[in-house]
Amino acid sequence: MCAHLVRYWYKFPFLESKGRVEVDDNRVGPLFEHTFSPFLSPSLSFVGIPRKLIGFPFFESQAKWIAKLLSGKTSLPSFDEMMQSISEFYLAREAAGIPKRNTHDICDFNYSDKYADYIGFPHLEEWRKELCMSALLNSIENLDTYRDSWDDDDLLQETLQNPYFTQFTTP
Repeated sequence: MCAHLVRYWYKFPFLESKGRVEVDDNRVGPLFEHTFSPFLSPSLSFVGIPRKLIGFPFFESQAKWIAKLLSGKTSLPSFDEMMQSISEFYLAREAAGIPKRNTHDICDFNYSDKYADYIGFPHLEEWRKELCMSALLNSIENLDTYRDSWDDDDLLQETLQNPYFTQFTTP
């Protein structure tokens, strides 16, 4: 059996930004931290552009950052600082041989912590990172059966001991 990767292509036909935000070979940009257009911030922000990370906590951090910004409780760097950061990020990806179309493939679970630092939000728990990594590795090693077979009972038990989850599981 052959596995096929599904690639999502970004398109925003409803967005008229006069060229200030464009999709070029699946790179949405320029976006500061994959979230804010330096040209249109703070009124335009993107949640959920990055891929290959622990999605929901990451997107929650993005949304909280946007909310803090819009409420005036935090601010963005200057236009020039955002553009410099974007340029450095693009150059680093290029130097690493990462194609433009994979600009938003983060592949780094610690990236959620970077967003958390912007807003004073707790970092992603290590057990959650380990559980996700275990699931990813299991899916790579056992593509045909990874949803049926798990070797991460210790991580699941640690998850179930977390106070956040016990509030939902205890009668």
